Amino acid sequence: MTEPDRYSFRRYLDAKRTVDRRARNRRVAAAFRRSLAAVDEPVALCEIGAGTGTMIETVLEWTPDTEVRYTAIDADPALVDAATDRIADRAADRNRDSDRSGEPVRIDRDGAAFEVEFRAEDALAHLAAHAESYDVVVAQAFLDLTDVRAALETVADGLCPGGVAYFPITFDGVTALLPPVDDDLEDRIERRFHRRMDTTEKAGGETGDSTAGRHLLTAVPATGGRIVAAGGSDWVVRPTDGGYEGDEAYFLHHIVDTIESALVADGAIAADRVGAWAAARHDQIDAGALVYLAHQLDVLAQWPGSA
Repeated sequence: MTEPDRYSFRRYLDAKRTVDRRARNRRVAAAFRRSLAAVDEPVALCEIGAGTGTMIETVLEWTPDTEVRYTAIDADPALVDAATDRIADRAADRNRDSDRSGEPVRIDRDGAAFEVEFRAEDALAHLAAHAESYDVVVAQAFLDLTDVRAALETVADGLCPGGVAYFPITFDGVTALLPPVDDDLEDRIERRFHRRMDTTEKAGGETGDSTAGRHLLTAVPATGGRIVAAGGSDWVVRPTDGGYEGDEAYFLHHIVDTIESALVADGAIAADRVGAWAAARHDQIDAGALVYLAHQLDVLAQWPGSA
């Protein structure tokens, strides 16, 4: 596909579903599934930064015999609406009598009901206001957007004693696009892009963390938790037979546009050089020649029960 005239974050989230599925660390996912099975039913689960609902579908598939009450939170109402529609469609496919207007959305599975409540609000504020309310917290591709230590303290507060948290696809400081366009520029682009992540304020005044994955490994014990399992979950997007899987060409165009926009706003590299670099990258995608790598970690953590 050629470079889009405009970009959609919703489409980006949907396009990266196949990328995330390949990347997810199977050993950490297996440990998470064992943790889910060990929780007394119904499992109270909260996902922060739920996006368009792809992790809801994953947990649905992973818990066929477990009753789950799932709270899906995202700050963007449009994404919450998209996730609601997605899961309501799944409910309509499975349930004999489905009411799309119902809240929560209920999916019947031979007695092991799966209920999802959707909320458009600040997810960390929700956890702070609901102390010891959840057996499980899930945050996929979320912690690099905020302060890791502060976020973990809030997650720990929201968990019941002995609760677990699953943090898949946590970015950890490597962005690589191949083959190189400008050998003198590539390393500088990566450094400035990551610095922009670390210094740009988000809603609430927080800045991101381009090495959130490794910081997570030390922040969990620092907040009283323990690492149950951890492993790499790198994004690797490469062409096969001259093209990309699913909608991954769009995913790549979106990544290049995101980097270009961040660097132009940063201003440390001349805008015309950044623009020429981005144009060459878009051409590589069109030709089915670009390879994209991003280093990430999956982490499963547990906070012990009260003494």
